[in-house]
Amino acid sequence: MRALRIVLITLITVFQTACFSSPVHSAHAEELDAIVVIYNQSDPGAKSLADFYCSERGIDRTHQIAVTAPLREEISREEYDSLIAAPIRQELLHRGLWSFTRDMMNRPILYASSVRYAALIKGMPLKIRQTESYPGDAKNQPDPYGGVNAASVDSELSVLGLFSPQISGTLNNPLYTNSPEGIASERTNIPIPMILVSRLDAPSDDAVRSMISESIRAEKAGVWGWGYIDLQSTTNKAYERGDTWIRQAGAAMRKNGIPVLSDDLPDTLQSGFPVTDAAAYYGWHDENIDGPFVDASFRFVPGAIAVHLHSFSASTLHDPAKGWTGPLIMHGAAISLGNVYEPYLPFTTDLGIFAKALLSGHNLVESYYAAQPVLSWMNVCIGDPLYRPYAGFTDNGNEPESLWRDYRRIILSHNGDVLDAAKELKARAEVKKESLYLEALGAAQMDGGDLIGAEKSFKEAAVFTSNPVIEFRLLLEQARALEKQGRRDVASELLRENISRFNTPDQHALILSWIKRMELPSPSPDRSPSRP
Repeated sequence: MRALRIVLITLITVFQTACFSSPVHSAHAEELDAIVVIYNQSDPGAKSLADFYCSERGIDRTHQIAVTAPLREEISREEYDSLIAAPIRQELLHRGLWSFTRDMMNRPILYASSVRYAALIKGMPLKIRQTESYPGDAKNQPDPYGGVNAASVDSELSVLGLFSPQISGTLNNPLYTNSPEGIASERTNIPIPMILVSRLDAPSDDAVRSMISESIRAEKAGVWGWGYIDLQSTTNKAYERGDTWIRQAGAAMRKNGIPVLSDDLPDTLQSGFPVTDAAAYYGWHDENIDGPFVDASFRFVPGAIAVHLHSFSASTLHDPAKGWTGPLIMHGAAISLGNVYEPYLPFTTDLGIFAKALLSGHNLVESYYAAQPVLSWMNVCIGDPLYRPYAGFTDNGNEPESLWRDYRRIILSHNGDVLDAAKELKARAEVKKESLYLEALGAAQMDGGDLIGAEKSFKEAAVFTSNPVIEFRLLLEQARALEKQGRRDVASELLRENISRFNTPDQHALILSWIKRMELPSPSPDRSPSRP
């Protein structure tokens, strides 16, 4: 059985006394003192990337730890133990960053640690494949996950301080809050045996450098733009929680004054759909990056968060077209999450908690570990661990004015309720002659079930833009509001009337596919999402 692991879990919990505070600034001095930067000296570019990160973030280079590991993303458990885990443990003990004693059975127990965070640099192995007959591993596990000992390198390193030879199954994460409300007011006190791990990794070294530098700039300037959520609208009870998490992420952004556009069609966003000023994206469930995100010209705004939920979204981070996690970083995102092997949905990151934690001002790894239910499993977090994307969300009069700041100010003055702010948003659109206010209102109305109000807002918003890309999106949104009302014939006719205006290949194909959907025999009533 897992008696040893249960003892070690108890030790973690004993040391846990609090969870999260609400810092709204960039990295604290104590965070810079509590991070190690780990790189693989087998990779000729890794040392340069480690130096770049330390220089940009202000981390003393003595915090770097070099290992000599295979230059492969997938390694064996023996390679992990001998070439990664053992040398890092030895180095932390040698430097006095860890202190341990031994119990009555001569097992090491960590009782002090000055390391809270770890940044893994591109070139570090990513995943540990399944192994058989591992010494000390549990046998005959009663649950379906108990015989699984494959894992991400990152998740295993997060529990390096447990010194556990037992690796099968999941390990409960004591920092997991199980509620977005549980992380709003208290300061992180990380259990002593834990390290909060993320990696600076991407298909290219240049993408890693951009992720680092743009994150640090975004902490000062803010991550301003649209939030996009892409739902599957599944009726399968086993998968409904994925939609729930993504809805909660959208609701958290909307409440915090970020305008949100929702897609609740079963497929992912289609090629040609106008994704502009993308500051955040939460979606699922295709295997490989697709839709507007594969366009060579597409870029997220600097510092953006982009997560696509899929079982193998991070099976590799080095192919710009495979999975989602690496490709999203290549298209400019500064934060992403993923899974290296099949994690099973209950053991993936709760995106609602994750988004809310980030919006509360927490750094990346604090937010991730608050939302990740298990450790010693398949999950990875990509980005600067100390990055706080919403540190720049202040309004002290010194920041340059923008539509995004103005919109956020209006929403916050109505306690985060976009519908309550409708009158002011309509007035501001008239004064500034800007479509943003009405489009954001229409999206909130559509998500809230006011489909007639949404149709009207999208139509009125089109008056205030001459940008053909925005005009095209507003046309689609208006047609979708009509479709959801059951007026599919009117929606189809509206699209047909405008097909000659929007005639790039992607736009043309998108309109034709929508017309085809609307002219099929009526399905069961469209399931409109409840108000977030």
